[in-house]
Amino acid sequence: MGSILAILYVGSSLLMPLFVAAIIAVLLDKPTKKFKQWGLPNWLAITLSIILMIVIFLLLTWLIGSQINTMAGDWPTIKEKAAEKLNGLSEWANQNLNWDYKDYIENNKRLIEKAQSVAGVFLSSLINLLSQSLIIFVYIVLLLMQKKMFINFFKKITSNPAAMNSLLSESSKIISSYLFGKGKIMIFLFGIYYLGFTLGSVPYALFLAVFAALFSIIPYVGNIIGGGIAVILSYLYSGATPALIVIGVISAAQLVENYILTPWIIGDETNLNPFITVFGIILFSMLWGMVGAIIALPIIGVLNVIFEHTKGMEAYAHLIKKNDS
Repeated sequence: MGSILAILYVGSSLLMPLFVAAIIAVLLDKPTKKFKQWGLPNWLAITLSIILMIVIFLLLTWLIGSQINTMAGDWPTIKEKAAEKLNGLSEWANQNLNWDYKDYIENNKRLIEKAQSVAGVFLSSLINLLSQSLIIFVYIVLLLMQKKMFINFFKKITSNPAAMNSLLSESSKIISSYLFGKGKIMIFLFGIYYLGFTLGSVPYALFLAVFAALFSIIPYVGNIIGGGIAVILSYLYSGATPALIVIGVISAAQLVENYILTPWIIGDETNLNPFITVFGIILFSMLWGMVGAIIALPIIGVLNVIFEHTKGMEAYAHLIKKNDS
């Protein structure tokens, strides 16, 4: 296990783009099949699927980039207001809780600088992914064009081609069902967040709605991170009332997601053990950063399918799968 983790970490620049490309290729296989059902040749179906992916990618990049530019332009004001809020909280704690915060103004400045550095790390992770987008694009095209060759390869390396075919089919279904389902849920959540934030006059409503919705792709941890940062930003910039509105909107949206959207859209396709899910997210985020956290659950789902189809590994599948008892 240690050697596998070492390979994943050391070979991240090679393996991470390949894993991302494989997952995206599985997603694009669905529209490619649909285009082929309409009578289009294979090369044209693949081309249209890739164009669809590029259009969605460019729209998301433009939306996020424009909002980040807006935030960057207002960053000095945000830092100033954040310092005022933190200083006020520190002074209140000194007077009412007898907490001895010496030089709290300088400490608060350093805290803001640390928060800025964390944001920088997050952006660098995205920039790293974008820098590898060309090789990921090439991998996607090759995987789609040579899909049959890879399937035949996996069938030939096993003594039971039928079992391998079942494994590949179930793995593909888990990846596509989960990520397509998550995409639909993210759109729902974005609509709820944006409507709630706008009606509540929350500053940067569009940015916070996009940010919180995108982070929901990471199970459990993503909602805490996205929602928490949205609450902090709204409080530091505009005060307690917008922050309370954000908390109320996000809490209501989470209830809708957990009890209505997820069971309805995703169902039990990735019914995984919560502990293993959180552990896997932390592990892959340490190995591959933010990208690792996003693709962790599909990878764990595929591992579960592999263990279920491998003799002697059933116990690991039982550990990964969520059980009622």
